[in-house]
Amino acid sequence: MRRWDDDERFTGLCDAAAMLPAVRQLDAAMRVDGWVTEDPDAHLLPHLRAVPGWEVLGERLLDDGVYEVVARPVEPLAGIDAHRAAIRLLSAIAEPSFLVRQSAENVFDCVTGVMPGDPPGFASHGHLVRLVVTQ
Repeated sequence: MRRWDDDERFTGLCDAAAMLPAVRQLDAAMRVDGWVTEDPDAHLLPHLRAVPGWEVLGERLLDDGVYEVVARPVEPLAGIDAHRAAIRLLSAIAEPSFLVRQSAENVFDCVTGVMPGDPPGFASHGHLVRLVVTQ
């Protein structure tokens, strides 16, 4: 099966093991009780609202610590342009570790945080954000 429209190789260059230490470190941090930071309305929302080209329509903190944000792009977006614009919006709250995965159509799950030893020297902490994009 092709990996993109003009893929003729059907396979890549190698595995992705080179990044596993960082992924494992993030995985371990995410399992620490209390790692998800409190008060996302104060810590995240002002940065998301300040991103040009987006309007934040609503937000709520879910019981599992996920901060769900509903936002609409000012200009209609589709396909990869919508995906990339969602990542640009989420990058406004990016910390040294930052992972975004599109989990459904118009839904982007993000974890971002600080690992022990990361600059600028804050204690390890993180945020879970689910961005729901409406048009």
